[in-house]
Amino acid sequence: MKITLLDGQVKSYDEPRKVLDIAGDIATSLKKKCVGALINGKEVVPSEAMINRDCKLELITERHELFSRVVNYTAKLVTCLALERVFPEGEVVPYEDNLDTDEFFAFFDYEKGLKFDDLKEVELEANKIIKESLEFNFNTTSLEGYVEEMKKTGSSEEFINWTLDLNEKSYIKLAIGVLGGVPFLARYATLAKTSDLFKIEFTQLTGVSVENGDVQKSIYKIHGLTAISEKDFKELVEKIEEIKASDHKNIAKNLEIYHLDPLIGQGLPIWLPNGAVLKQEIKKYLMEKEFEYDFIQIETPVIGTSDLYKTSGHWEHYRDDMFAPMFLPKEEMVLKPMSCPHHISVYNFKPRSYKDLPLRFAEHALQHRYESSGSLTGLERVRAMELTDSHIFVRPDQVKEEFKRCFNLIQEVLATFDIKVDYLSLSLRDPKDKEKYFDDDKMWNNAESELEDVLKEMDLEYKKMPGEAAFYGPKLDIQAKTSIGHEITVSTIQLDFLLPQKFDLKYIGPKGENERPIMIHRGLVGTYERFVSVLLEQTKGVLPLWCAPKQVQIIPVNIVANSDYAEQVRVELRKNLIRSEIDKRDERLSYKIREAQVRKVPYQLVLGENEQKNGTVTYRTYGSEEQITVSLQEFIDKLREKIDRKVYG
Repeated sequence: MKITLLDGQVKSYDEPRKVLDIAGDIATSLKKKCVGALINGKEVVPSEAMINRDCKLELITERHELFSRVVNYTAKLVTCLALERVFPEGEVVPYEDNLDTDEFFAFFDYEKGLKFDDLKEVELEANKIIKESLEFNFNTTSLEGYVEEMKKTGSSEEFINWTLDLNEKSYIKLAIGVLGGVPFLARYATLAKTSDLFKIEFTQLTGVSVENGDVQKSIYKIHGLTAISEKDFKELVEKIEEIKASDHKNIAKNLEIYHLDPLIGQGLPIWLPNGAVLKQEIKKYLMEKEFEYDFIQIETPVIGTSDLYKTSGHWEHYRDDMFAPMFLPKEEMVLKPMSCPHHISVYNFKPRSYKDLPLRFAEHALQHRYESSGSLTGLERVRAMELTDSHIFVRPDQVKEEFKRCFNLIQEVLATFDIKVDYLSLSLRDPKDKEKYFDDDKMWNNAESELEDVLKEMDLEYKKMPGEAAFYGPKLDIQAKTSIGHEITVSTIQLDFLLPQKFDLKYIGPKGENERPIMIHRGLVGTYERFVSVLLEQTKGVLPLWCAPKQVQIIPVNIVANSDYAEQVRVELRKNLIRSEIDKRDERLSYKIREAQVRKVPYQLVLGENEQKNGTVTYRTYGSEEQITVSLQEFIDKLREKIDRKVYG
């Protein structure tokens, strides 16, 4: 067999060799450092795995980008063993691993219920296992042996079948690991022994919902931190603290932007007064830009018939992400997950001529999607959302110019908020996946080549992402990264040749014959929920003055003597559409100023005897200690100019 190494070197062997032995053939020191290997660029295997046929092999050591994942997987297995020792009546759940984070996770089913304090004993046991310096054993077995060992891990029949399907595509098949006499599903590399970890520390206990046969079951998700040295652990803790400081969930809590109430339902955010103002100000601006770009605002219902979505294809391709249907005496209705079929109905309201196109419908549309409970994340991923939606109906000769026009609008809007974009994704179909994507090669090839041609004409840099297209067509996704490393789509433009065909859309051409329009889906800033989460993180809560919920905090030096003047100032600001609030609490002046800074209010006005006597205000801006005294009118003019120009602070 021939093993191709990362540097292109090829090693030939007459018989199977372990990863460690191949590392030793290269250098003795490499054998000591090797913890596993990346096979053919996609499968990570333990250092004890037997290589028995041709492959590309990339050895994993401490310097490799995947090493942190190996460390996290090791900590997960140590935690699972500790859980089984401390709570033997519970059951470790072999849930799909997400190792590409700073934290590691373990999943546990425990009928008696767990609290975070209950994990103290588990954490002590996990660190005891580290000191025991247990070795990780790895081997492959027969199909019967594999199924038997998998049952010992508590795996359900569905999960075992899933892993067997996965085995068909894997280089290393039917792999089982053992730690401390307890078997585990070996689907990643581990450190050689538990003592290679420095320590384990749990940070959070949450829940996720998993499928158990035909029902959903809630299990516990244990979050933890680990590292191989004290220095690495200290740096990781500092990094996590920085991430928390820029996590939109923490910022939003401090600024009182939104609220989630389990009694109302998971993933159903309530916009608090500050959040409602922020959202409304953003919406006003977006609708102004849409008016500038000739979009026509429409409004459509939040529900539709199941037949509507069967016609569109959402029922077939998107059913798992839709809420369950509502059965009425003679109707079956569903909550709207997408607005495209509704907008098609507006197009079909009356005959259209080629002279009517392009026809640009926009709606700030309330939609509902059934996201799994485990994937719900603050405002970033929710079940009820308002999408900055649009559907544009064009002639074939208008596609390129209209696409460019949409992209220019999106660029202008994102620049106003100073949103940092990670990259542009040219999202294409996977031609082999006939279930996810509508099966029409000619249509897809036409749509994808048309979209890529436009991107080249615009001289844009982009990444091709096969398998990321919508079921009806390719798209350009504008991607950003969140504080916790999630990659999310901020804005999108999608080409659709399919839905006009499914709904038999027509326009009367110049020769009087019926012709088929092409549809462009445009998400200006995605959903308000997700966009606000990005905005909060990228600004760290220091919002632009024009959309800040509270633009001015009025702080009277003496709440009795200066309160009337403070109210006069507030009234004048209100007349000029400047949002302000008077701090009437009986607290020290320095405390009130500091509190306004913590709340990230752009301007603080301090009003004392001199200001009241002279009709002036003394202000300081967020993040500054400089105090400036000006007339009230001058202050109002200054703020209005900044608000109208939509600039920061």
